[in-house]
Amino acid sequence: MFDVYADSFEIKKHFSPASLFANFGALATTVITILTSVAATLSVFLIIIAGFKFVTSGGDPKKLESAKATLTYAIIGLVITILAFVILQVLQTFLGSEVEIT
Repeated sequence: MFDVYADSFEIKKHFSPASLFANFGALATTVITILTSVAATLSVFLIIIAGFKFVTSGGDPKKLESAKATLTYAIIGLVITILAFVILQVLQTFLGSEVEIT
């Protein structure tokens, strides 16, 4: 009785919000690419600021400590950004996803 309708059922015809998720992969790719780029750029910018702090510290221990902290956090941020991208690629490989993250 239900075999006639089993092959022709499309959720987009019966549930209109489902069409919003048709291009969800493309949207997620764009958002992830933008966020990764912003995080990497911010980390590099903070590394440059830390270098500037080192140069202008003049031997002051408080300024040197501030420069070290800035450099440490910037490098940690850059590593986390790279790891997030790598983990995403690994998960896509294991799950067989066809959404391209570049």
